Amino acid sequence: MKKFLLLAITTVAAMTTVADNSPYIAHVYDYLPAPGQFVNVYPAYQPGYTKADILAQLETALVGKTNATVSLGSYGGYIVFGFDHPVVNRHGYDVKIYGNAIQSEAVANMPGGSCEPGIIMVGLDMDDDGVPSEGDKWYEIKGADYDRSQHGYEITYYKPDENKVRVPHESWRFITDVNYVYWTSNDQVADSTSGYVWRNSFHNSNPYWPLWIEDTVLTFRGTKLPNTAIDMSGGNGNNWFQPFLGEGYVDNLPNPQEPGFKIDWAIDEDGNPVMLDHIDFVKVYTGQMDYCGWLGETSTEVAGAEDLHPDALPLLVGDVNGDQQLNVTDVTLLISYVLGSSAVTIDEYAADFNGDGNINVTDVTALINKVLN
Repeated sequence: MKKFLLLAITTVAAMTTVADNSPYIAHVYDYLPAPGQFVNVYPAYQPGYTKADILAQLETALVGKTNATVSLGSYGGYIVFGFDHPVVNRHGYDVKIYGNAIQSEAVANMPGGSCEPGIIMVGLDMDDDGVPSEGDKWYEIKGADYDRSQHGYEITYYKPDENKVRVPHESWRFITDVNYVYWTSNDQVADSTSGYVWRNSFHNSNPYWPLWIEDTVLTFRGTKLPNTAIDMSGGNGNNWFQPFLGEGYVDNLPNPQEPGFKIDWAIDEDGNPVMLDHIDFVKVYTGQMDYCGWLGETSTEVAGAEDLHPDALPLLVGDVNGDQQLNVTDVTLLISYVLGSSAVTIDEYAADFNGDGNINVTDVTALINKVLN
């Protein structure tokens, strides 16, 4: 729309100290936008293009440090990408995904402006084939608005007949088709479980359906964020304000304000925390099914991503001084810490040897046994 505690720790294969890991996207594995006004524009469709051609465009546009932007369309549209290395969980902000959110001061004491939040999924390469595949595991990043969202939401879009007679909006003159892309959903909150992706006069010439997709029906499932857009024009539909959500989303805050997300926020499908020592893939999908009048549908945009510590090594449990070794030095430091020495600084995640959330004599005993054996 914008103008443009379940334990699941896996082994990171062959990860050594490498000083030349790229912090930026290295591969675009998949892209399937939902219908929207920019889906054949960013990236640009040409007659005869296949999905492979679109992915090749995205590889050119998004790999490395870039200013390119890709639109994901309406709710559910997604992109899947990865780096040239597994992203290590360092128990802080791990990955930053860029968008094109804009801040304004239209509503006092309410941070926001123009934002179209997307939901983040992280994947593990369980079969070690280097690409997302059926046997891999995916987890949602629990954003700040998770508890007021719908889970298990499903929406189906139906390819429109471009020759069909269109009906303009009765009061918003820039909406040219209110019966354009039909959809149905299992929405438990909205007044209706069906509707249309409207077409506006600003993007009236290009189809909103992804033209390289042969399917005539597209279904998306996931978490649906609450609609937040506020009509500031008194019902005219031409001036909208979108409050920023909390952390854990994409295209939600202006890039300078966006801290990124933590792998520690990963949860399973039941909402249980999942401890991951790394991730291999990232998926982003549009998280709202919302409209801002004749400006159009809410559609998450992705403008690149960055691993915030590309050369980090995986956490070695018990390595409380971070030198990638387990020895008597770690034991000595841990004992001092447990005894309350204020002069000792340790990695508390590494120190919690048994993973129970506490650092005490039990961890000391476990570390001693590990070092001796």
